[in-house]
Amino acid sequence: MEQLAETEYQQTLAWCTATIGPFEFIADHSKVHDGHASATYRLRTTSGYCYLKIHASRAHWNQEVHAYEQWAGVFGDHTPRLLAVRDEEPLALVISEIPGQIAETAHLSPSQERDMWRSAGAALVVLHSLEAGRCFGPCHRDGSCTGSPIKAAEAFVATKLKNKIERAANDEYLHDGELALLNVASDLVTSFAGERPLPCHRDYCTANWLVNSAGVWSGVIDFEFAHWDVRVADFSRDPTWSWLHRPELIDAFFEGYGRALTPNEEQQCFVARAEYALDAILWGRDYAFFGFEREGHAALAHLAGLSA
Repeated sequence: MEQLAETEYQQTLAWCTATIGPFEFIADHSKVHDGHASATYRLRTTSGYCYLKIHASRAHWNQEVHAYEQWAGVFGDHTPRLLAVRDEEPLALVISEIPGQIAETAHLSPSQERDMWRSAGAALVVLHSLEAGRCFGPCHRDGSCTGSPIKAAEAFVATKLKNKIERAANDEYLHDGELALLNVASDLVTSFAGERPLPCHRDYCTANWLVNSAGVWSGVIDFEFAHWDVRVADFSRDPTWSWLHRPELIDAFFEGYGRALTPNEEQQCFVARAEYALDAILWGRDYAFFGFEREGHAALAHLAGLSA
């Protein structure tokens, strides 16, 4: 996130004080890489710790506030509570702190990892069981979709994938084999026909899961990418590429979720994982995260092997 102007920063702190009372600034937990559109600060108040999150993007603010107000409650005590919302520039929200360590940085045994993924899968079922929406894509704070509503899952997925493929091809980010693989994925978007728009976290992975001191899954955070999407969006956006490197964790996840993927959902996951790999290539090029770009190419190569 670009650095806030000092006046905006002080204005937000003043709002925070007026809203939640006196606090002590503890730490800056903002993501430091380019392309991130929010800043996060840990605060200590008289009633405990909380986080102030300031958004540069109204789209992400809308999504996160809506998710905390309407969806996150299904996780019970396993997700932060929304304490305050600032609906004017600079856009901000305050959420409670829940105990636990980010799972991505925890040192877990293989059995603890499997148990964590199993618990995460079980928790996700409840989110996906909420009432379906009326259209796909980013939403306003009230849950209504932004822009021209897309009600057909097949069209929603196909449009996103087509635009990304065209951009990557025009910029010569892909070789012929990768383009061929992505064309295979494009042909499989018919597998999404009839899917309903479900509440999706869309960044449901170890970077946003918490574990307690015993290594047990204890919560999920960070809803700024949440919006109405196809179910498999929460099965495929995985920066650690566990579906590629640790399939036993994916098996545990679906044990917790309560069922294996159907053959149709397997095709959907293939498409969604190809799209995520393409996202990694595009994002890696855009923000000079070339390691992530290489991982995207490796994921496409793996998927090409599966489709051969």
